[in-house]
Amino acid sequence: MYKPVRPRLKKTSITRSRNGCKSCRERRTKCDEQKPSCGTCIRLGVQCESVRTEFKFHVVTKPPSPCSNTAASSRAVVGEASERRPDRANQRGLYLPNIDLSVIESLQHTERDVFYLTYWEDTCLPAVHPMFKSITPSALKHQMLKDAILALSSCNMSRHTPDRRRSLSVQMGAFSPGLVHQTRSQLYYSSAIRSFASLTHGELISNAAVAFTVLVLFAYIESSMGNLMAFNCHAQGLESILLELSRRIGDEASLRAFFAAWMQIRFVVWWARAYYSILDVHRGLPSVPLPDALLQGCLGSIHERRVVILSIMCESHRLNSSQILSYWSRQADIKAPDDNRGEGNDGKSLQRTCEKLVGEARKLDNWILNLPLSEQPLMFDSIDFPGHACNLDDLHTPIYFQSHEAALNFAYYAVARIMQCTCTLHQLQYPNSHQSELISNEEEPWVRLLLRIAKGTDIRMSISRNNYTIGFSGLLLAAALRCQTLSLGIDIEAWLGTLQSLHPTEEGAFPVYQTLAVVKAINQRRTVGRDVFGVTLPVDDGGGSPKFTCYNSQSISTLLLHGRCSFSGALLTEPVGIIDSSFS
Repeated sequence: MYKPVRPRLKKTSITRSRNGCKSCRERRTKCDEQKPSCGTCIRLGVQCESVRTEFKFHVVTKPPSPCSNTAASSRAVVGEASERRPDRANQRGLYLPNIDLSVIESLQHTERDVFYLTYWEDTCLPAVHPMFKSITPSALKHQMLKDAILALSSCNMSRHTPDRRRSLSVQMGAFSPGLVHQTRSQLYYSSAIRSFASLTHGELISNAAVAFTVLVLFAYIESSMGNLMAFNCHAQGLESILLELSRRIGDEASLRAFFAAWMQIRFVVWWARAYYSILDVHRGLPSVPLPDALLQGCLGSIHERRVVILSIMCESHRLNSSQILSYWSRQADIKAPDDNRGEGNDGKSLQRTCEKLVGEARKLDNWILNLPLSEQPLMFDSIDFPGHACNLDDLHTPIYFQSHEAALNFAYYAVARIMQCTCTLHQLQYPNSHQSELISNEEEPWVRLLLRIAKGTDIRMSISRNNYTIGFSGLLLAAALRCQTLSLGIDIEAWLGTLQSLHPTEEGAFPVYQTLAVVKAINQRRTVGRDVFGVTLPVDDGGGSPKFTCYNSQSISTLLLHGRCSFSGALLTEPVGIIDSSFS
């Protein structure tokens, strides 16, 4: 048998100190490690400082792996890969900037926080009001504000880095938001909510600007997630703090910036509620008044002008849609809400609607006359700008602008003009008369203008910049319901199809595949002689549920299409099954 191994002799009898003080280490002497001061330091009368190990993080960006897109990768790996390799998003057709974490040397945060702060600066800030750029440096001083920014940033990334579903669902699409980033967004969000809830009344008053900004960020998050209940909760909090904010902020320009950032997201949620809801909810949507601070004085920025044009567009849409759907509402024996109640047959409702639309048209004329040259189309040779719409007959020539923001504002202008057309309202008042044979084309030139603006805009820019405003998807759906020309409907369908091929999830908070499926259903009805003017749900779902696992808050399988027969003029309401375009 083998004998036991002899113990190994020590090379030296010196016992080294691993946790000695700084003074002994500098003198290269053994420290007795006594606390709070070692014997040597007491003897020499110097301060005894312990040595702490410092950790330094070095970020290494790994090159993308050729097999990183395999179905066998776990969700955690997908999430980390999307952080370190923004190129994954490019494979899906979405532009994301290359993020170099090493340039952030001044931010003493964890690597994850630095990543999302960098993504916030590169991707989120261009899509929100410039006010948020000025408050970003102060986020390092207010933990609550920083957590809210990180929550919105990681939420944005989860929407733009989709995971393919393992089990396919026709109503929920083929993709789901990135789970890793969404989970982190909820953690940041919870931390910010806890900090906000712990504020005393005095702290809330003294920090009104920070509290208002945090609530606006909360509203942006809930708008992205389609959580209408939580959004309304934050909206009530914002309304209660508006008065105090007006008192605390004496600078009128800063106050207008706060209001503009808040009102833009309010119009986004209003528009989303208009599509899709039941008939009486759609007709009963309230108007969204602008704060006095935005109505008085000159509009100094493109974002203030955006909020004003959104207000005109949404109010014109509300008046037009309510009047049009009132004809099918009477057929279904549903009482009309608000000022249209009991006045459908005598024409007073139509007269009052037309008068209000004339008032909105005056506001729109004033808006377009004060539009700076830098925000007008670069080439408008074929249009008698800003006058008559009769020359807007070109569809194939794109219209370009100096900035994406200017192009989108002008698209809102075109949709507002569409909604202020009244010939269709008069013709639908007598659907079975000989007047029904004359289909109005009053809206068609403005729909052509909208399509030309959409064609002149970079689709990838629309995907990244339209997260917190009404995007082209929602605008084109509204235009498709007002223009009964089948060829224009097919052009709208083609643009949405191109958008889906590049980014099949959402644009401007609207699910692309769901919008494309609805436009296809509208065009199919028109091919068989049906003019479609409205789209509603058979049963109200309250706006659906939050979009944690999908890109559409509403699981829609059947829609009611409100239209008329092109041959007889009779009004019809037909249920139509909706199939997700990504599976067709």
